Amino acid sequence: MVTWKNDRSTWERRKLRAVGISAALLSLLLARPAAADKTDDDARRAEELFKEARAAIDRNDYVAACPKFEESLALVRRAGTLFNLAQCEEHEGRLVTALRYYKEGIVVLDPGDPRLAPSKKKLAEIEPRIPYLTIKPKTELPKDARVTIDGKEAEGVGVAIPVNPGTRTVSVLAPKRTEEKFVVEVGEAEQVEILVSAGKVIIEPTRPVTAVLGPRRIAGLAALGVGGLGFVGAIITGGIVVSANGRVEEGCPRVQCDTAKGYEAAELGKTMLVANAIAWGVGIAGAGAGAVLLLLDGKKSREKTKTGHSFVVGPGFVGVEGKF
Repeated sequence: MVTWKNDRSTWERRKLRAVGISAALLSLLLARPAAADKTDDDARRAEELFKEARAAIDRNDYVAACPKFEESLALVRRAGTLFNLAQCEEHEGRLVTALRYYKEGIVVLDPGDPRLAPSKKKLAEIEPRIPYLTIKPKTELPKDARVTIDGKEAEGVGVAIPVNPGTRTVSVLAPKRTEEKFVVEVGEAEQVEILVSAGKVIIEPTRPVTAVLGPRRIAGLAALGVGGLGFVGAIITGGIVVSANGRVEEGCPRVQCDTAKGYEAAELGKTMLVANAIAWGVGIAGAGAGAVLLLLDGKKSREKTKTGHSFVVGPGFVGVEGKF
């Protein structure tokens, strides 16, 4: 037995389904006119550009005409636009481009189209006029080198490439090398070869060598330096003492000195003995302190500290950087 409640639920579901279908149909109806409007706008704009291009050709202004034909073709692809653009490119000497547009236009035409025969004839006239450029390397090019013709990637190296007549620029580009450019003149129907090579290797400037030193290591190295100076001073003063002692023996044969030079030598010897003792003390103390500091720093070399100092050695300078 079907109750009133079940009938009501079924009716509600059917009503919701009908509303959903209606909304979907409405959205489709609204979308189709919008798409149609966009197509119509493109067609109108393409026709305007085509007429502007034809007017430019009537004024013999091919420089302005060719871009307008291209804009028109981008909006709507028509055989008439293709053929007009091909004629425009041919007039400007861009035979390779003209040939491509003629071929595309012929493909679009129906077999019985009256424009087919004259287009094929024009195509046959242009093909023999196209020059070819063969790029050959003087030496083996780097594996990752790129070769371009007028900024566009070349179709290959060692093969004949169709190019437009005129001045062509061949560039060889490779990482960490300078760009090498080669300019060549190519006439209609010519077969031209050009030898190219990669540019010079770019030598990067030497970067400063940075060694990170902790404050304890810096102090240890400084102490070793002071100790080294102490040892040098000890050696120098020791030599002076030995020299003064020889003069004392000559001028003071007895307990008392007989000459002024002997007396001066004796006084100098006393002074240098004191200086020599101090120098040895400084050398030993500095070397000992430096060794101890470096040993202590070596034990903690693996620990990371927040505060560090860098001993920087570079071309023309030496310094310490960091937070003190």
